[in-house]
Amino acid sequence: MGVSPTRVDDHCLRTGLSLAEVRKALPSSVFVHSPLRAWGALLRAVLLVAIGPLVLTQLSLTHGTDLVWQIPLHLLAWTFFGFALVGLFTVGHDAGHEAFSKRPWVNQVVGHLCMFPLVNSFAVWVITHDHHHAHTQLRGQEVDWAAHLRTREEYTKTSWRRDFIVRAGYSMPFGVFFWILWNTVRRSGSIHVFLPPRQYRNERVRLWVSNGLMLLGALSIYGGLLWWAGLWGMVKYYGAAAFVATWVGALVVTLQHANADTLYFDKKSWRPIRGQMVSTFDIRFPRVLSWMWCHIDIHIPHHISPKVPWYRLPEARKALLDTHPELYQERPFRFRDLGWMWKTPFLERDDERGVWGLDARERGAA
Repeated sequence: MGVSPTRVDDHCLRTGLSLAEVRKALPSSVFVHSPLRAWGALLRAVLLVAIGPLVLTQLSLTHGTDLVWQIPLHLLAWTFFGFALVGLFTVGHDAGHEAFSKRPWVNQVVGHLCMFPLVNSFAVWVITHDHHHAHTQLRGQEVDWAAHLRTREEYTKTSWRRDFIVRAGYSMPFGVFFWILWNTVRRSGSIHVFLPPRQYRNERVRLWVSNGLMLLGALSIYGGLLWWAGLWGMVKYYGAAAFVATWVGALVVTLQHANADTLYFDKKSWRPIRGQMVSTFDIRFPRVLSWMWCHIDIHIPHHISPKVPWYRLPEARKALLDTHPELYQERPFRFRDLGWMWKTPFLERDDERGVWGLDARERGAA
């Protein structure tokens, strides 16, 4: 049996290993900023994004047999364009962790520019994403895919009227992805939940400005395309690619903390090592995608220390593998591994360990 959440958790409990001790395995070199590589990644991401609409201007959809090759070409162009938008977002992700530049104002500018194309408010995203890092896999606090998971007993106490989002996620195929998208939308409206009242009052202006910039940017893109090329043009030159990017992003976010063996914790049992090592995984994509997405698939080092710049993640990964191979959960992306997500799983309490895992009946079906 290979490395798994349960085995990693057992090792951490047996040895008393802490996240601070694991972090010591990272050499100081992984925290060194390279402005050339950071700005080069931004330029590369912008150029790749620009290729998408340029290619699409050369494609058309006509009637008749030409559709046999025109539709596949459109799908390929939208897929590439969507993947490029994910890459732009991950550059903003680095800026959100202040790993793009040592200058805070540079991180702010770059973050806003990278986030708004996918209708993300940078300030809201930073606050809620930091919350995710601080409470990974903690029930009642997690803001991403695990936020709505229930045990069977808990689910029987829900209703469509009071718990529509929970019920919807359990009623549709791959409902966990619906939850990811819903959580992205609801963050702006519930940002006050993640901040103490005084901090929220102090942050309101910054949040309003960030939301305004996001809306202005999104309206410029979609409104400009609607005016220039009509509804179909808006879909063709941007909307379809943004749809691809949104779903691909949701998939990547989910897989980095979710598989059939994932563990979940309550406030009493949660510790940083359990969130960042036990419940975080590297799901490796083909090299070209890892390159386009700024190594976002090397996720364990990022959760060990979010300020490691993206171009230092391979070095950080090697250092962790050399020091703690028994803890490092890494596997290649395989479509068949998504089978357990087809039906949204229920949770099952393991009272002896003080954790939750996938319901045994769901695990058997996975």
